[in-house]
Amino acid sequence: MDLMEESVKMSIDGRKNAIFNAYEVPENMQAKITELFKKIEELGKSCKDSADFEAKFAASPMNAEYTQLFTDLAMSGAKCKFGPDPGEVEEVDQAEVAKDLAKDYAEMEVEGAVQSVRGRAYRAAESKIRDVPVIGDAIDAKRKIDFLKTITGRNK
Repeated sequence: MDLMEESVKMSIDGRKNAIFNAYEVPENMQAKITELFKKIEELGKSCKDSADFEAKFAASPMNAEYTQLFTDLAMSGAKCKFGPDPGEVEEVDQAEVAKDLAKDYAEMEVEGAVQSVRGRAYRAAESKIRDVPVIGDAIDAKRKIDFLKTITGRNK
């Protein structure tokens, strides 16, 4: 009997656990899952390590079959072991959600426009103020002082 390298076994067990720990697998899917894992284990026995296994598994049709199991389980009504049951999820009024999203988006756009107008008004006012001889010189002097404080570490 071929022995499987431990890291390969762990990779396969991880895939099994992803199914059996997440779903209560219905009887009508047990055989399909068991058969697929028999094929995966045969592949695993031929691999020298998990990297070899993962490369071969990714290139094989078994990868798509394994991925399809999750869809099949969901479509079969298999109960998920975590999260709410589909019947327990509160219905959401999509129109209300869309209205809330539109309102939030509009508020963001308005706030952005207000900030943009404020910025332009500030820059325009500052540009005009800088043209006043004494005030413009004072603004320049303050910026130079702030710059010097920053580079000397005395900006406290």
